[in-house]
Parts: sequence; C-alpha cells; structure tokens
Amino acid sequence: MKMLAKEKLALQVIDTWLNYRSRFSNLPGFQVCIRKKNQVIFSKAYGHANLITKQRLTTKDLFHIASHSKTFTSCAILQLSEQGKLALHQPALDYLPELKNHKDKRFKQVTIRDLLSNRSGIFRDGVDSEFWELYKPFLSREQLIQEVLSSDLIFPPNECSKYSNIGFSLLGLIIENILGMPYQNAMDALILKKLKKTHILADYSDKQKREFTDGHSRPLLENKRLPLKHAAAVALAPATGFCANAEDTSLFFETLLLGKGLLKKETQKELLSLNWPVKNTSNERYGLGLQFNKFSDMELVGHSGGYPGFATYTAHCVDTDYVISFFLNTNERIPLTITRSLIQILNKISSAFTDDDAKQAVIGGPLMNKWGSLLCVLTKKKGLCLPLEGWLPCNEALLLTSKNGEEFLCDNQSGYDNVGETIRFKKDKDGHILSAKWGSETFPLEKTFLTNFKKTLLPSR
Repeated sequence: MKMLAKEKLALQVIDTWLNYRSRFSNLPGFQVCIRKKNQVIFSKAYGHANLITKQRLTTKDLFHIASHSKTFTSCAILQLSEQGKLALHQPALDYLPELKNHKDKRFKQVTIRDLLSNRSGIFRDGVDSEFWELYKPFLSREQLIQEVLSSDLIFPPNECSKYSNIGFSLLGLIIENILGMPYQNAMDALILKKLKKTHILADYSDKQKREFTDGHSRPLLENKRLPLKHAAAVALAPATGFCANAEDTSLFFETLLLGKGLLKKETQKELLSLNWPVKNTSNERYGLGLQFNKFSDMELVGHSGGYPGFATYTAHCVDTDYVISFFLNTNERIPLTITRSLIQILNKISSAFTDDDAKQAVIGGPLMNKWGSLLCVLTKKKGLCLPLEGWLPCNEALLLTSKNGEEFLCDNQSGYDNVGETIRFKKDKDGHILSAKWGSETFPLEKTFLTNFKKTLLPSR
C-alpha cells in the first residue's frame, strides 16, 4: 500500500511527539501500532521494559492486555452461534449445569447475550477481589462457580449495562462445556490458529516470562513506579487473561472488525451495530464484547484493558481504515486519550497540508524553553505548531501563515500569549530548523536549550 506524503508526515510528527513524551514523562514504556488496510504503517516501542534494570522495551514484548480478552471471548461465542452450537437468546444456565440451583431465581433469565453485553446484572469481580491487588491468586474454576453461587444479582437481567468480569468468565465456562476442552485450547482452535504469525496467549504462564515486559505500579514509594509480579488470570482468563503485543492485538481487531476469516459478514455487521448505554456514563456504550466511545470528532470501537501494572487500548476509528493499539506498562488511565490524539494528529496534518505541501515540509523540534516545548511543521506558505507537553497536543495546535517563507504569523493563539507577533525560524544551510523566535520568546533545539539551562541551576552543595 502506497502512503500519501501527508500521512508519512503525520507519522513523523507522531514519532517525534511520542519520543519526547517517553523521555520527559515518568512512564516506564509503551508500544504503539497503527494499521491501515491490513498493513502496519507504524509500529514502535518507547522507554523501558523494566525501570530497575533499564532493559529497553521492544515491539515484540508481551503485555497483559486484560479486558481485551472479552473481545476474544465474544468472537468465540459468536463463532459457536454461527455453528449452531448455542443461541445468544438462550438462557446461560442451559450451558451451565454447575449453576442450575442458584438461589437467586432471576439467574434463570440471564441469557448468553446478557453476559456478552454486560447486561446480566452479575457483580463485577466478586465479594473478595484481592487478586487484583496481587495479594492472592486469581479465582480457580471451582472458586469462580462458588463465588457466583454465593451471591445474588445486583440488577435484574437486561435492565442496564454494568461491567462484569465474572459474567465474561462464565462465558469461558460455557465455551469449555460446549467444546469439552480447556478455554485456552478452545481459543487456539477458534481464533489464534487463524491469525497467521501472531504470538497471543490466552493467559499468562511463567514459562513465557522472559517474553514479557514487566508491569509497574503508579508512583508510590518515594514517588517511584515499581515493577510488579506477574499473575495468571486462571478462571478469569475469558475476561482478563489474554497477553500479546500491540502489533498482534491490532491484527486481531482489524481482522475481527474489518477483515475476513473470523466471523461471517452478517455476524460482523451485527457486532459493529449492537450496543447499549453504559449506566451513568455520557458517551460510552457497550456491545457484544466491544466498547463504543463517541466523541465530537470521532467514534472509536474496540476495548481497553487494565491489569496490575498495565493499561492498554485498541480501537478502530469508525469511517476510517485505521486500527490502533496503545499499550502502557504501568497503571495510568491514558491509553484511550493517546489513541484519540494519534487519530487527531493524522487528521490535523491531513487537513492542514496538501500532499504537495507535505513533500516539501520541514519538521523542527523539539524546540524548547523553560515554559514549554514545541514541534513545528513548516512549508513556504503555512505551518503547524504543536505543543509537546501533554497528551492532547491537537487541543492547542496553532496554524501559522507566511508570505515569504521566513516570517510567520498566528491568528488563533490566545490573547494572553503572543498572538499577532512575528515568528521567525532560524535554519542551517541545509534548511533544518535551529530555533524559533516568537515575539520576545526564543525556542532553541532541545540540546541547545538543555546545555544553556544547566547554567541557570543552583550549584550543588
């Protein structure tokens, strides 16, 4: 697939931004993969797999992708439905004889579709979920069954969308009961063997520990992020056990949502259209193992994941060909935000520049001073300036105009800043940007700024 010049330019901007954020934030490491029309157009790893050992993260390192597992489980259930081995409208107890004597009679009304759509009314994680803190192992099959038998439903079936890891774990039991094999073996047969050249695990095993990045806590002791132990999800694997890298996970989602080989076309269409509002949220809906997030500028369909030491997100951007995975090896709720920003950068570059503009564009940055950092994209007649400090750069993107290609103006900057004042870029003989002087402010290249910045520090005592 041949990429447009402005798409290549956008990917350069993305790489510069992510590289800067990796170095000037306190995150351990992250993987990013962008797919378009069944091809990887961008895949990189930034930072460290372990902050203590300083081992570099690679694109092949495995992550706990947690609730992405629900989409894999959903795909398997939908395949069994296509094969006539179950029906989504049937009561779940038809396939769960272990629970037929549940004390809450409403349980008989829970359908397989209710479990798939998080509308079963079942509690989220059980009465005692200290496994999420890694204080004890995740539930075994027997413990899962006893946990469900000992508790009533929180809401009546199909009343509202309420997230439930226990509910999706029951779907794993249904798969095992129908096929007469362990969940992991069923996933291999139904899904993983159909995805060529991928390394995806249905649950963690110490045998593959060396292939994993390590997860890290949020900043705690001495405000440091510390590596955490790995743990298998065991009976909760259908809800949260899957492990993979960004490249392979994005391939699964692209194949499931846009490709061929996993589901029939009519099932795929239903998967992308059925969804219900999540209780007490404004713009979030949940479908058959999929999250739907609608914003003013885009709609994303995919799934997030949170595991001890990991935060992940994969989504297809509706009405585009893009599927993006962003995996972070620490607990921080930013993967959805960053995925949105990646799409916004692609769109911003596409709208600001023509393909001819992009072919002669110059990227300058990071340009820095004590107050912030910038990335500038310049052509002879226009430019785009992006702040590098946060995770939503397009919210403060500034368009520049020029008559002579040397001096630029910005009309959409805040009146508290330098709006209307001339921006002059200093370049070397090869046209590379060395600095920007915006009104009275100067932004030299990172290396120059940091050298000068050290001169302003108090001497060590």
